[in-house]
Amino acid sequence: MDIDLARLMVRTAFENGARLQELLPLLMQQCSPDDYRRHAHQIAEAIDKTNVSLISSALAEHPQLEAEIETSIGATGRYR
Repeated sequence: MDIDLARLMVRTAFENGARLQELLPLLMQQCSPDDYRRHAHQIAEAIDKTNVSLISSALAEHPQLEAEIETSIGATGRYR
């Protein structure tokens, strides 16, 4: 894969994780504590699987992206 596709994979993983995390406050408000814990655990698993699948693959092919990602997050709080 070329580096632009690798960057898109990383950004997609981060965006997906952020969107899934947006559900947590709503779930906490509207679900029982047990249901909330179950959903939160499932969301964490989904984020982890996405990160491992997309980010790990991208970094395996383009290890130099790790420094780029860290620099961007350090400067802006996001990878853009």
